[in-house]
Amino acid sequence: MAQLTQRTMVTLAFGGFAAAVAVACAQENGGAPESGGPEAAVAFPAEPPDGPMPEIGPAPEGYTPTAAGSPSTDIWMGTLVRDGGALSVSGLAQATDRDAYDNQPSFLLDGSAILHTAALDRRQTEIMRLAASGAGDGAGSGASERLTRTEEASEFSALQIPGQDAFSAIHEIRGKQYLWRYDLSGEPLGPIFATAEPVGYHAWANEHVVAMFILGDPPTLQVGDALSGEIRVVAERPGRSIHRVPGTAAISFVRKISDEEWWIERLGAADGASERITLTLPGREDYAWTPEGEILMGDGGRLFAWSEGSDWTEIADFSDLGVEGITRLAVSPDGSRIAIVANRPGD
Repeated sequence: MAQLTQRTMVTLAFGGFAAAVAVACAQENGGAPESGGPEAAVAFPAEPPDGPMPEIGPAPEGYTPTAAGSPSTDIWMGTLVRDGGALSVSGLAQATDRDAYDNQPSFLLDGSAILHTAALDRRQTEIMRLAASGAGDGAGSGASERLTRTEEASEFSALQIPGQDAFSAIHEIRGKQYLWRYDLSGEPLGPIFATAEPVGYHAWANEHVVAMFILGDPPTLQVGDALSGEIRVVAERPGRSIHRVPGTAAISFVRKISDEEWWIERLGAADGASERITLTLPGREDYAWTPEGEILMGDGGRLFAWSEGSDWTEIADFSDLGVEGITRLAVSPDGSRIAIVANRPGD
């Protein structure tokens, strides 16, 4: 394929989805609430709007639950410090401490806690909640509260849904992976879509539009409207790290052009265009945004930041704490706290 330059615009066919998100963008520019409060709430249909759920039969022969291959990881938490234009991290400490999979942190929209995935054994994962206050200062380590309790099923990648006292997560059962909704106590509220499967990861653009990583050959990025049920393919070969760009209804994702060339791109939901932001660190795909518009990525035990007009700059080295193999990251909505996933020390 022809070599494309940074900031190349690739038009995508969004159809009715563009109009739906254009309205959301207009509301957002007018100061519509981003989270919480009944004025922001959107009532999802009781049943998936894209059709009836198919019957889920027995697991296919040779099926191995995703939990069986989960690595042993910890979540670390600390304070994100801004001194003028410089970022640093203080008080980083383990928030979980188990010889198992504690991963995929995301902050609640009020910043009070993180949701994360925990492997209970080699067959099942559940969604947990861990208070953000104290965690990362030594207090609360390992004190996660279990939310979901689903027999036969596993949950992954929990995110609070904007405007709702509910979260979404991947619901894996007998080889199928659907996007489901749960109230904040962990009670299942049911599937959001019936035809989007297998969902690997996701991010909400607004109160009812969601971008989903759909596994396949190649994997695709698909955008769905939880009210109308419309689902569109918008990109191929995305990475797993998908996020809402702070202060907008745009989605960012990693597009893997080749084994060596990975770009973070911004998907303009209203105009249906994909814009290149920056190359990732070599071989790294996990990142997080700060509210001020920086992008954070880890490499080994080091943390890097990117901002408009600047290249990747190292802002912290946690190697002396035993942090290694940083992958997923999350920043609290107010930018004061950071959660970092790393391999277990010594593993």
